[in-house]
Order: sequence, then structure tokens, then C-alpha cells
Amino acid sequence: MPNKPGRRRLLAGLGMLPLARPAPAQTAADPAYPSRPIRVVIGFPPGGGVDTLARPTFQRLGDRLGVSILIDNRAGNNGNIAMDHVAKSPADGYTLFFGNVGNYTTHALFPNLGFDTLRDFAFVGQVTMGPLAIAVPADFPARTLQDLMDMARARPGMLNMGSGGSGGVPHFAFEQFKRMADLDIVHVPYRGSGPAFQDLVAGRVQMMIDGYSLMKGGHEAGRVRVLALTSRRRHPSLPDVPTVDEAGLPGYEFTSWSALAAPAGTPPAILRRLEDGLGWVMENSDLPRVILGFANFPRFATGAEVRERLVRDRESWTRMAKEAGIVAD
Repeated sequence: MPNKPGRRRLLAGLGMLPLARPAPAQTAADPAYPSRPIRVVIGFPPGGGVDTLARPTFQRLGDRLGVSILIDNRAGNNGNIAMDHVAKSPADGYTLFFGNVGNYTTHALFPNLGFDTLRDFAFVGQVTMGPLAIAVPADFPARTLQDLMDMARARPGMLNMGSGGSGGVPHFAFEQFKRMADLDIVHVPYRGSGPAFQDLVAGRVQMMIDGYSLMKGGHEAGRVRVLALTSRRRHPSLPDVPTVDEAGLPGYEFTSWSALAAPAGTPPAILRRLEDGLGWVMENSDLPRVILGFANFPRFATGAEVRERLVRDRESWTRMAKEAGIVAD
């Protein structure tokens, strides 16, 4: 699809890094790459926020590269099982990892892993940067975030917050929220955000903080109520949903990002082929609009920029875990 000035203005307004890239040349390491399906491993079950973002992203990247890209869900231990698998896979571009900042900063809670994200991964590119949503069951009495905080203060230790597991992005966002609001709410980790969300809909947990991509269907169907977003500003897809800062907790902000990575040692030409393809899709396909529909922000960054961001975020997340006393349940 040819570039259009309107699309370029849209992407610039969303804070993306639009890259006008020609069709990538064949790689020197493997002139036929990719010549067979690529497998993208995700550390969460189907239906979770990362999985929901991954499927449209890699369908379009596969179309661009001319091969199928298969999603391989390997849930458990904050994505560490999936990351360990990819880190030890052949560095040939056919086994990749897609995760969020919580996956890549996993050493904040798990310092003795058999892999290291900065040592054992080569980064391809960033896809999103955006807020999380705070939601409650549709029949829950709290109609606003202030109502929820008032209920938690009146019933300390009686409300539960479900998450996709200890040490993930929602867990950190929750602990920061609980600490700033001085609330006693119990964290209930699940083996993935999808199962936790099912219990939210059923009322077995009273709140969740997670990506809106997970909650979109339930919210639109009236099964859950989104009370606030964790970003500094409102999202254009949910103009009536306030930020946490607006809704009663001044100064609160928490954002996440997602990125694609390959095993360390993957030939630079293959990494470039993947990075070029991802950058092309982020600029020239409808993927940015799909991402916006999930109340996230499309944000492309190169593999080198992802590594720089991770160095900073890994340090800040480790400090946050120590200051807030966040531990793996």
C-alpha cells in the first residue's frame, strides 16, 4: 500500500516512529529466509492481553514476509518458561518471543533464572506503548474508582484483585496502585490473564488491572465495567473513561510496552529482515488502528531502541520491587 500523507500524520500524532522502508533484500545468512513458518512464543495462555495483541500483529507480519507465523502459547512463571525455551532455541529466526515489559524485566522478581534478557536475546522491535485498564464485574456495586477505593478502605483485606501471575505488568501496576492509595486488597495470581478475567466476569474476584485488549469484549458486552485507565491522558478509543489520576488518585501513572525478540546470536541480516517487516507493517497496514481499538497506542521502535529502553526499565522495575516489597507469590 503506498504511503499517504494522512496516514503519516496519524502515526506521528500517536508518537510512533514512522519508517519509510523499501522491500527488504534477502539475507546473507540465509538467502531464502524465511522459507518456512515462523513460530512466535508467548508466555501466557490464549485470550490474554499479550496474546490478543500478538495475533493481528503477526498475521500482518507473516503476510509481509510471505510465510505463516504461528503463535505458540507456553504459559507459566511470568513468561519465564516461554523465554527460557526461546533463549535456548536455534538462533535461526524461526523461533521468536513476543512479550511485554514485565516479561523482559523479569529479573526484578526472579534474579536466579537460567537466562538473562539482555544477554540471551536480540531485539527486533517494539509494537505498543500504552495504559492498563482497571475493571470490576458489571454487577459490582462500585460505579467509579473512588467507590472502589472507598469500599476497600471500609473492608480491608476483603476484596481480591486477579492477575495473570506474580511479577507481571498487572501485578506491578496493582502494587503501585495499592501502595499509593493505602489500600488492603489481596492479590490473587492466576496462570494467565484469560482465566483471571473469567473469574472477574463471574464475580469471584472483584477487580483486575490489565490491558484493555483482554477486557474489550466483556466491556462492550456489558459483562465488566472499566473504571479507569492507568495512563496520564485519556485514550481516544475510550473518551468517557477517566485516568486513575482524574478518578481519585492524583499522580498515579503506569504504562506497558510490548516487543519482539529472537535468541542471541541470530544473524544480523535476519534480525534486519524481521525489523524491516515489522516497521513496514506498523506504517503501511491497518495494524495501528487495530491497536488503537484495544485502547493501546501503536509505537514502533527498532531493536536497538528496545534494548536501550530495557536497560532503563529493568533498573527501575528492580528498584520498584524492592521499595514496594513486591515478591513472587
